[in-house]
Amino acid sequence: MSTELKELGDKIAEYQKSVAEAQDASTKESKKHDTLIAQVEEKASKKAAEQADEIQKLQMQLGAVEKTAEYIEKAVSRLGGSQGDGPSEMESKAAEQTARYLRSGQKMDDDVAAAVVTAMCSKSFHGVPEHRRENEIKTLIAGVNPQGGYFIRPERSATMIKRIFETSPIRNIANIETTASDSMEFVIDDDEASFGGWVGETSSRGNTGTPDIGLLTIPAHELFSQPLATQKMLDDAGFDIESWLSRKVTNKMSRDENTAFVTGDGSQKPRGFLSLPAWAVAGTYERNKIEQVNSGAAGDFTADGVKKLQNSLIEAYQANAVFGIKRAAWENIITLKDGNGAYLLDPRSMKVGDDLTLLGKRVIFMDDMPIVASDALSMVYGDFSVGYTILDRIGFRVIRDEFTQKPFIKFYTTKRTGGDVTNFESLKIQKLAV
Repeated sequence: MSTELKELGDKIAEYQKSVAEAQDASTKESKKHDTLIAQVEEKASKKAAEQADEIQKLQMQLGAVEKTAEYIEKAVSRLGGSQGDGPSEMESKAAEQTARYLRSGQKMDDDVAAAVVTAMCSKSFHGVPEHRRENEIKTLIAGVNPQGGYFIRPERSATMIKRIFETSPIRNIANIETTASDSMEFVIDDDEASFGGWVGETSSRGNTGTPDIGLLTIPAHELFSQPLATQKMLDDAGFDIESWLSRKVTNKMSRDENTAFVTGDGSQKPRGFLSLPAWAVAGTYERNKIEQVNSGAAGDFTADGVKKLQNSLIEAYQANAVFGIKRAAWENIITLKDGNGAYLLDPRSMKVGDDLTLLGKRVIFMDDMPIVASDALSMVYGDFSVGYTILDRIGFRVIRDEFTQKPFIKFYTTKRTGGDVTNFESLKIQKLAV
């Protein structure tokens, strides 16, 4: 029995040893497999990095090629050779065909290709003068980002170059009223009392007529604008986009209302003084009409016509009277000459300080007045402080809407204003003859 037990124990021990050796072999095989996987992953990662570097280098080279192509196009555009003010026919063809070749590979004409090569070989660095050669070479090198171009970035000035738009500054000379309602009424007292005549001491006296009065209503019309901007633009633009946009909008709306004060038809906008009809008879007053004085020449001003225009205004309004005219039409006034070619108006008398003057009165440039043409109403003269009234209800108001059109922000801007002629004898208009 003891012998059998010993043999059984030896078999168990041998079996356990075999199991342990199998486990060791499995562990070693697993480690070997993990090592192979790690090596493969390392090789793949290294390959990917090499490919990424290669792609970046190719992109850099492509950028350099594009930059070089751009400079070659500029160089070709400066080939020179023409003696006139503009490029010669060959220069134009060279610039056009070279640009097409660099962009799309389209073949150039043989004569054009020969001219381009000759010019580029015979002139100093692609047609650039010698004194500019060093600067051009530096620019070409700086234009390649990997060679230092990344360090060179343009500096942006804090000064913004703005375009100035002319307008008609009626607010500077007109009467301005404010209201808390949507309109304002004005009593027009333009009728005179009846005259009963001269009577003796005991003569009978009859009743005389009572003067009639009129009523003029100026409504407050509404202007609006609604530009959009994204929140990202407002956050990242580098300057105050909201203030800039507000200034642009208010400036444009101000010019639009000035246009209406001159030419508006009164339909959902102010009624301009040029939209009123003319008096039927010269010198005979009519309500809701303005006298028009003929210039005396077909489609042009005359010195006599301008003097008649000024003289048509009664003395009560002369103290504050001004001339209103488009800048382009002013040239026709200052170049008036007599039959001998002498200027009719002395230039030394046409400016007092910073003000332009005409026949002793200030000249206001109104960009919305018509240009010089037949039948045009190209000049106005009168006292605007009583002749034209501007009604302001609400100034510029901005509602900032961040919700209805995300990611855009709406800047809903409104202004309510009106305007109309309130004295029909204090303004006179020069009409150029047909």
